[in-house]
Amino acid sequence: QLSSDCSDVPIIQALHRGVRVIELDIWPNSNKDDVDVLHGGTLTTPVELIKCLKSIKEHAFVASEYPVVITLEDHLTPDLQTKVAKMVTETFGEVLFSPGPECLKEFPSPASLKKRIIISTKPPQEYREAKDALQSESDPKSGKTPADEEAWGKEVPDAKVAIAVDDKHNELDEEDSNEEEDVDNGGSKSVAPEYKRLIAIHAGKPKGGLVECLKVDPNKVRRLSLSEQQLEKAVVTYGKEIVRFTQRNILRVYPKGIRVDSSNYNPMIGWSHGAQMVAFNMQ
Repeated sequence: QLSSDCSDVPIIQALHRGVRVIELDIWPNSNKDDVDVLHGGTLTTPVELIKCLKSIKEHAFVASEYPVVITLEDHLTPDLQTKVAKMVTETFGEVLFSPGPECLKEFPSPASLKKRIIISTKPPQEYREAKDALQSESDPKSGKTPADEEAWGKEVPDAKVAIAVDDKHNELDEEDSNEEEDVDNGGSKSVAPEYKRLIAIHAGKPKGGLVECLKVDPNKVRRLSLSEQQLEKAVVTYGKEIVRFTQRNILRVYPKGIRVDSSNYNPMIGWSHGAQMVAFNMQ
């Protein structure tokens, strides 16, 4: 995760093993005119997004007919979002499930979405604006906002880990307290509408910490992402609320950023509380 070559091979292998959710960490290429997939903030060598998309199309339903969700960790400018929208629509065509720009009121069943590709990411805003807002509110050493610390409790440092790895890669797009509110904050004028229409599963954390995150909205469904540590802390006090949330919404659990060797956590905590996306490192 720090210096390897990026490739579509692990994606193909994962799909052949029945994995139904693939995350792509997408960034502008060196010329800022195309889109690459790589582990941001590291020395990983990029692979072109289009190559990954074509491999997903070719191998998505080899092991299972159930839908494949592509989650995008988006670090793009609006012009490149438009380019991604064109790539995705041209690559997947009618296989793509695209309900339009509005958030769904309820998710269709997996059975009704067999052999479909689904896109999930946060409602697009200027990535740099979100990043700047997050950093200005955060402790520069921890990358966590005061609201996060109040809601989740302080992280317990792992004394065995000598390297303070760039944890914000895993949590930055998930930790922005404003990201769920898709409001006109000045940056939304430059959002690519074609890109926004692709998003079937809206992701994000609303303001107000854990209690607000787990509120069930009868008029829209969404995806909430928690790190493995956040989930472990949350289930102690809010186990019932998490189960109630997952009855209508999607919960994604992801490995902590210091797992630089691609190790993984025990998935049972997520599964037993209804988490539909238990994200593992596969490399």
